[in-house]
Amino acid sequence: MQKKVFPFKKENRLKSKRSFQFVYTKGHSYVDGMSVLYVLPQQEEELKLGCAVGKKLGCAVVRNHVKRLMREVFRQHRAELKKGYHIIWMARRNIVKADFKTYEKVFLRLVKRAALLQ
Repeated sequence: MQKKVFPFKKENRLKSKRSFQFVYTKGHSYVDGMSVLYVLPQQEEELKLGCAVGKKLGCAVVRNHVKRLMREVFRQHRAELKKGYHIIWMARRNIVKADFKTYEKVFLRLVKRAALLQ
């Protein structure tokens, strides 16, 4: 049986500082020991993700690795999420040394707490 592939296109990403600030100020936050999830309902049908990894977590190589893992977890579980939300997933220091399964557990726990699962 072939696994269904869900691409993570650029139009599914939050990129601008203005959109990040809008979600931070108007959205609701869900906190975990390893990350924070900011969620804002939108009128549009698209589900968009922005990944935030601060400079205190490490050099650019480490930060980019964390963002790649975060985007991959989102890509794999996007079909299970409700449409019409802007999400910012912010990493904390503890998640840097975690493996992929831990990223999945953290993301699913926060999404469940935010009631975004279908």
